Amino acid sequence: MNKLFLVLTLFLSLFISGVKAVEYNMVFVPASEKGDENDYEGLLKIVENITNFKINTIKVTDYNAAVEAMRAGRAHIAWYGGKTYVKAAEIADAEAFAAGVRPGEKDAGYYTYFVVRDDSEIKNLKDIKGKVLSLNSIGSTSGDLIPQVELTKINLSIKNENDFKNVFYAGSHDACLLAVLNKKSDVCGMSSRNYEARLEDNTFQEKDVRIIHKSDKVPPPPLAYSKKIPLEHRLKIKNAVLEAHEYGEIGGYGGKMSHYISVEDKNYNILRNVIKLLNNN
Repeated sequence: MNKLFLVLTLFLSLFISGVKAVEYNMVFVPASEKGDENDYEGLLKIVENITNFKINTIKVTDYNAAVEAMRAGRAHIAWYGGKTYVKAAEIADAEAFAAGVRPGEKDAGYYTYFVVRDDSEIKNLKDIKGKVLSLNSIGSTSGDLIPQVELTKINLSIKNENDFKNVFYAGSHDACLLAVLNKKSDVCGMSSRNYEARLEDNTFQEKDVRIIHKSDKVPPPPLAYSKKIPLEHRLKIKNAVLEAHEYGEIGGYGGKMSHYISVEDKNYNILRNVIKLLNNN
């Protein structure tokens, strides 16, 4: 009996060791100089423990590359900005499933801030006409799309060369803010999440800048997975993310998160409508 037990135990151990672990790749849009994939380290470790899936992280240099990674099958999970997600849902079979809520906040939404130096003569959004404007990257929601929406409300456009002395894309929200601090730009349009994260890590002091305009709330940047992943695996990943806060400290876009909430594709229809509106102007 003991011999039979030993044989069965050995066979089972060999079988288990021979089973290849399920692996998925996760891609991150380049929104920050200091975080992105590192901010998600705690969350992903917990998700791996709950699901027994191995999750590898990959970083790309621009928003289009993040979409292309999922379309080509190199990435199976992603953290996208809202606008980038809309594109990924359209051409890469992406499906939004969760978004992080920062400690002390009630939901996962965030804002676009227009930021100037504290000594700037600019007092409100209308004053930025004829100035140098810095943004994040083409494809960014809070650092490109929403700034353009806010500008249309006061009849300004980055496409009209008479409206600004110069408009340039700094490459990230952090770089956009630094352009203002270093006097390379008069005003920047950036994510409130990055603003708060850089304030917390002392990249700048609140006394050094002023927020001259705050947008309406923007749908949160979602975690999304490819619909090519088996449904059973998608549900495991989603459930693990939603309960991850019960197992330890977790992070996400903008640093520490209190928890994640469920989101759906339809939550981003407002961005789809905004994109159509801007494209028709």
